[in-house]
Amino acid sequence: MFFFFAVTSGTRELGRRRCRYFPCCGTYGAEGVVTCAYRQFIFFFIPLFRFGKRYFVSCANCGAVFELTREEGRRIERDPSAEIDPSAMFRVASGTAPHFCPRCGARVTPGDRFCPNCGERL
Repeated sequence: MFFFFAVTSGTRELGRRRCRYFPCCGTYGAEGVVTCAYRQFIFFFIPLFRFGKRYFVSCANCGAVFELTREEGRRIERDPSAEIDPSAMFRVASGTAPHFCPRCGARVTPGDRFCPNCGERL
Protein backbone atom coordinates (compact mmCIF):
# COMPACT_ATOMS: atom_id res chain seq x y z
CA MET A 1 0.00 0.00 0.00
CA PHE A 2 1.24 3.49 -0.77
CA PHE A 3 0.15 6.99 0.09
CA PHE A 4 0.46 10.02 -2.12
CA PHE A 5 0.88 13.32 -0.33
CA ALA A 6 2.59 16.58 -1.15
CA VAL A 7 3.10 20.13 0.05
CA THR A 8 2.68 22.74 -2.67
CA SER A 9 2.57 26.50 -2.77
CA GLY A 10 0.08 28.78 -4.43
CA THR A 11 -1.26 32.29 -4.61
CA ARG A 12 -4.72 33.78 -4.67
CA GLU A 13 -5.58 37.33 -5.67
CA LEU A 14 -7.91 39.00 -3.19
CA GLY A 15 -8.72 41.93 -5.47
CA ARG A 16 -8.06 45.63 -5.52
CA ARG A 17 -8.28 47.52 -2.22
CA ARG A 18 -7.90 51.17 -1.32
CA CYS A 19 -5.08 52.29 0.92
CA ARG A 20 -5.11 55.57 2.83
CA TYR A 21 -1.47 56.24 1.99
CA PHE A 22 1.26 54.49 0.00
CA PRO A 23 4.65 55.65 1.36
CA CYS A 24 6.51 54.51 -1.78
CA CYS A 25 5.24 57.28 -4.04
CA GLY A 26 3.34 59.45 -1.52
CA THR A 27 -0.07 58.68 -3.00
CA TYR A 28 -3.20 59.15 -0.90
CA GLY A 29 -6.30 57.01 -1.49
CA ALA A 30 -4.77 54.84 -4.24
CA GLU A 31 -5.69 51.24 -4.93
CA GLY A 32 -3.40 48.26 -4.73
CA VAL A 33 -3.72 44.60 -5.66
CA VAL A 34 -3.77 42.31 -2.62
CA THR A 35 -2.41 38.77 -3.01
CA CYS A 36 -2.31 35.87 -0.57
CA ALA A 37 0.61 33.42 -0.88
CA TYR A 38 0.20 30.11 0.92
CA ARG A 39 1.37 26.51 1.20
CA GLN A 40 -1.08 23.61 1.15
CA PHE A 41 -1.03 19.95 2.11
CA ILE A 42 -2.37 17.60 -0.58
CA PHE A 43 -3.39 13.99 0.06
CA PHE A 44 -4.28 11.87 -2.99
CA PHE A 45 -4.66 15.03 -5.14
CA ILE A 46 -7.14 16.57 -2.69
CA PRO A 47 -6.04 19.81 -0.97
CA LEU A 48 -6.74 19.31 2.73
CA PHE A 49 -5.56 22.51 4.40
CA ARG A 50 -3.53 25.66 3.81
CA PHE A 51 -0.84 27.02 6.07
CA GLY A 52 1.92 29.63 6.08
CA LYS A 53 -0.25 32.38 4.60
CA ARG A 54 1.46 35.67 3.72
CA TYR A 55 -0.31 38.73 2.35
CA PHE A 56 1.11 41.24 -0.13
CA VAL A 57 -0.14 44.46 -1.72
CA SER A 58 1.39 46.16 -4.74
CA CYS A 59 1.05 49.87 -5.44
CA ALA A 60 -0.82 50.55 -8.68
CA ASN A 61 1.17 53.76 -9.31
CA CYS A 62 4.79 52.67 -8.97
CA GLY A 63 4.69 48.88 -8.57
CA ALA A 64 6.24 48.76 -5.09
CA VAL A 65 5.37 45.60 -3.13
CA PHE A 66 4.47 45.64 0.56
CA GLU A 67 3.88 42.72 2.91
CA LEU A 68 0.88 43.06 5.22
CA THR A 69 0.85 41.85 8.80
CA ARG A 70 -0.99 38.58 9.32
CA GLU A 71 -3.83 40.28 11.24
CA GLU A 72 -4.29 42.94 8.55
CA GLY A 73 -4.22 40.32 5.80
CA ARG A 74 -6.89 38.24 7.51
CA ARG A 75 -9.05 41.35 7.98
CA ILE A 76 -8.68 42.23 4.29
CA GLU A 77 -9.48 38.63 3.31
CA ARG A 78 -12.67 38.54 5.39
CA ASP A 79 -14.02 41.98 4.46
CA PRO A 80 -14.04 42.77 0.69
CA SER A 81 -14.72 46.48 1.32
CA ALA A 82 -11.95 46.95 3.91
CA GLU A 83 -9.35 49.65 3.41
CA ILE A 84 -5.67 48.82 3.97
CA ASP A 85 -4.08 50.36 7.04
CA PRO A 86 -0.66 51.81 6.02
CA SER A 87 0.79 51.21 9.50
CA ALA A 88 0.28 47.43 9.04
CA MET A 89 2.45 47.05 5.94
CA PHE A 90 6.19 47.13 5.28
CA ARG A 91 8.08 47.38 2.01
CA VAL A 92 9.43 44.23 0.40
CA ALA A 93 10.43 45.59 -3.01
CA SER A 94 10.64 49.13 -4.38
CA GLY A 95 8.99 50.20 -7.61
CA THR A 96 12.25 50.07 -9.56
CA ALA A 97 13.33 46.70 -8.11
CA PRO A 98 12.40 43.43 -9.81
CA HIS A 99 8.67 42.77 -9.83
CA PHE A 100 6.84 39.60 -8.86
CA CYS A 101 4.26 37.60 -10.77
CA PRO A 102 0.77 38.06 -9.26
CA ARG A 103 -0.08 34.41 -9.93
CA CYS A 104 2.94 32.39 -8.76
CA GLY A 105 5.11 35.00 -6.99
CA ALA A 106 8.17 34.37 -9.18
CA ARG A 107 10.56 37.25 -9.79
CA VAL A 108 10.11 38.90 -13.20
CA THR A 109 12.00 41.76 -14.82
CA PRO A 110 10.10 44.99 -15.48
CA GLY A 111 10.13 44.53 -19.28
CA ASP A 112 8.62 41.04 -19.30
CA ARG A 113 5.17 40.59 -20.79
CA PHE A 114 4.75 37.03 -19.48
CA CYS A 115 5.96 35.29 -16.33
CA PRO A 116 8.93 33.01 -17.12
CA ASN A 117 7.78 30.54 -14.44
CA CYS A 118 4.02 30.06 -15.05
CA GLY A 119 3.35 31.96 -18.31
CA GLU A 120 0.82 34.39 -16.78
CA ARG A 121 0.32 37.60 -18.77
CA LEU A 122 1.75 40.55 -16.80
